[in-house]
Amino acid sequence: MNKRDKIEGVLALKVENGMLIMDVLELAPHNIGSQNKKFNYVAGCLIAFACRESFKIEGDYRGFLTFVSKTKLINWYQNKYGAKQALGQRMYIDWETGQRLIEEYLNRQKID
Repeated sequence: MNKRDKIEGVLALKVENGMLIMDVLELAPHNIGSQNKKFNYVAGCLIAFACRESFKIEGDYRGFLTFVSKTKLINWYQNKYGAKQALGQRMYIDWETGQRLIEEYLNRQKID
């Protein structure tokens, strides 16, 4: 593997019952935490990408992204990305919030 070919994060999506589900979101260890990250926006970019993909789904759930969060991350998803808690650990990002995330993370003019 070339030095520039490092994995910074991984995202797995699936469509089930007409909904886009974020099945896996993992960051490389050097991109986790509030200090000493290699890149600041990996999670945001991956979530925004998933939101953009959700607009390709036809039907009632077009523009919605659903996922199950680890309990300790629920508040983080709510505060950082505007996710809403549906039931238990199930969460979702609605189309309006998804549009904002797409603008903020994927349509950025400057990369930090």
